Amino acid sequence: MGLRDDIQADLAEAFDDELADAVTAFIGTRTVASDTDDGVDDWMNPPGGPSASTLTYSGRGVFADYSTYELESDIINVTDVKLICLANEITAEPIADDKINGYSVVRVDKDPAGVAYEIQLRQV
Repeated sequence: MGLRDDIQADLAEAFDDELADAVTAFIGTRTVASDTDDGVDDWMNPPGGPSASTLTYSGRGVFADYSTYELESDIINVTDVKLICLANEITAEPIADDKINGYSVVRVDKDPAGVAYEIQLRQV
């Protein structure tokens, strides 16, 4: 096991034990254009554009408020919520404009070791 695997295992154990009361399961969704490529370029799609489908992913993490220090930034609103989740427990990588548990994803940061995501969520 490498260092990253050790960190992920330790954090997963903490999510199961010490942090179990704070950990919440979540569902994320993203609207994506359906793949209807028949060898025809996108500009040749019929009027109305391509059809859309929904990508759904899940995971678990800790929803928290931002600190007063973090709120002094121009990027974070007072009503924004921080979601910290383990990278190996989420079934797809979240991106801006995804929807997670009724919130819209504003920003996604991954820690340098690639172990966890910090996701900025905003009320829809």
